[in-house]
Amino acid sequence: MGHTGDATLIRRVNQSAVLETLREEGPLARSDIARRLQLSPPTITRIVAGLLESGLVFERDDGASTGGRPPTLLEFNARSSSIIGVYIGQHMFGALADLNGQILKRRSVLAAAGDEGVQRLIGLIEDLRDEATLLGIPVRAAGIGAPSIVVFPTGVVAWSPSLGWRNLPLRQILEDTLQLPVFIENEVNLIALGESWRGAGRGINSLVCISLGDGIGAGVVLEGNLYRGAQHAAGEIGYIIPGERFLGQTYDSYGCLEGLAGSTGIVQRMRARLAAGAPAGLLEEYGPDWTRLTAPTVLSAARNGDPAACAVVAETVDYLSIAVANLACILNPDRIIVSGEMAEFGDLFIEPIRLRLNGLLPAVPDIVLSELKTDAAILGAVATALRQTSDALFVQSTRA
Repeated sequence: MGHTGDATLIRRVNQSAVLETLREEGPLARSDIARRLQLSPPTITRIVAGLLESGLVFERDDGASTGGRPPTLLEFNARSSSIIGVYIGQHMFGALADLNGQILKRRSVLAAAGDEGVQRLIGLIEDLRDEATLLGIPVRAAGIGAPSIVVFPTGVVAWSPSLGWRNLPLRQILEDTLQLPVFIENEVNLIALGESWRGAGRGINSLVCISLGDGIGAGVVLEGNLYRGAQHAAGEIGYIIPGERFLGQTYDSYGCLEGLAGSTGIVQRMRARLAAGAPAGLLEEYGPDWTRLTAPTVLSAARNGDPAACAVVAETVDYLSIAVANLACILNPDRIIVSGEMAEFGDLFIEPIRLRLNGLLPAVPDIVLSELKTDAAILGAVATALRQTSDALFVQSTRA
């Protein structure tokens, strides 16, 4: 039994290696693939036959001749099928992508709570599937990133306050309605997978992607695998306690850290500072009741040197530095990637965090900004759907 399992695993690894070689270096002749991967010609012949049958590879007859018959070249067929990826935030951002992660079409709708939100999600996916039909590319599956703890692979959304979804069997609902394979994952986990596949995490074996927005979360990739935790709650760093004075308190809507350093927390602390008599400075036009203040206005004021806003940002950096230090000491990742709605103000956070941690930790990870920005979660959804529907489509670096 063990030998059978080993043989099956070897076949899958070899198949994945052949496809990845064609994707990255193709078109190639069979002999070139065998030489690169150090596999026997019969093994390559057998693997290629399966890939040709699946449509993931096609043949070309334009290889360069070295004196004899020109070799037949093999090429990865990125448009043999497509994937729909959706990221749910304040809007539902959807995209149709090919098997290389190239985005072909985009759509978005405003998110909504309850059943209305589910129906809008269904409509968004149906619109993208219609686009795929017009392009003549069948849809293989859909991947969805939800702002919640998600039980994987059942696709149950445990609790999403912004959407009013509690213990919602979203995967089952979507699959029953759309008759399409659907995979649901926490949106920050998908950001980490997207960056690992096509962004700032390429070639990085262990990384953490921190998403900064109204909430604060982290997606964790360890040794090439997405780590979800025993209760699917790994990376819920918004609940970190950044100091002993916060112990013994109850946090209803946000975790302690995100209530302080998330965008809502930044606005609340800025309002409190101004209400206590701090000079309004660059924010004067938003007074005197300060209800029009937003996190981007506070962060923009800090970027332009406003003293009160700079003080709020300095506090935020302190809180975030504690979270980064905890992640670095416990997980020891190669890289931490900063993403999310506040990542556009990453210059206010990344270097100050590095300075606060310098000399403090046994190993400080590389800290960088997201390369993919809002596309990270969409591409992570695509990567997840690809991986779940084929053993050939991914090697270990993006295993879900």
